[in-house]
Amino acid sequence: MAFVVLILLEWLLLLAAASVFIGGIRGALVAALILSGIVWYTHPDNFWSLEVPFLIGALIGIGVLWYFVKKAGQSSIVAGLAGGIASLVIFGAFFTPLLAVIVWALVVGTGLIPKIKLKEVAWGVSPMLWRALLGILCIVIGNLMI
Repeated sequence: MAFVVLILLEWLLLLAAASVFIGGIRGALVAALILSGIVWYTHPDNFWSLEVPFLIGALIGIGVLWYFVKKAGQSSIVAGLAGGIASLVIFGAFFTPLLAVIVWALVVGTGLIPKIKLKEVAWGVSPMLWRALLGILCIVIGNLMI
């Protein structure tokens, strides 16, 4: 029975990471709620000692994501990575991370980027990279809490 619970908790961690990838700021809020539920389930005796630092980190991460989204909106780039980002999490769960990135890049691609300034490209891609980092952190921190 404990093995089934661990599988379900891992599934919740993948769901949290995918919600960050797909949902952006709203998805990050959902992921924080999922991870708070996992903390409450796994550590009910010292919930607040783990929850307060987690919430501070989640608010900082969401604030940085909001800043990147705002800066990306000011540039004239349309992100070509909207669909299929969650496949990176699914591939990463079953294959090595390097293989997952290669397969994801071949399947999804990065879209066509017109000739514009490198700074605009960097700001246009920064929300996607931050979402990827937040998703990976959801999985890593969640596993540490379990």
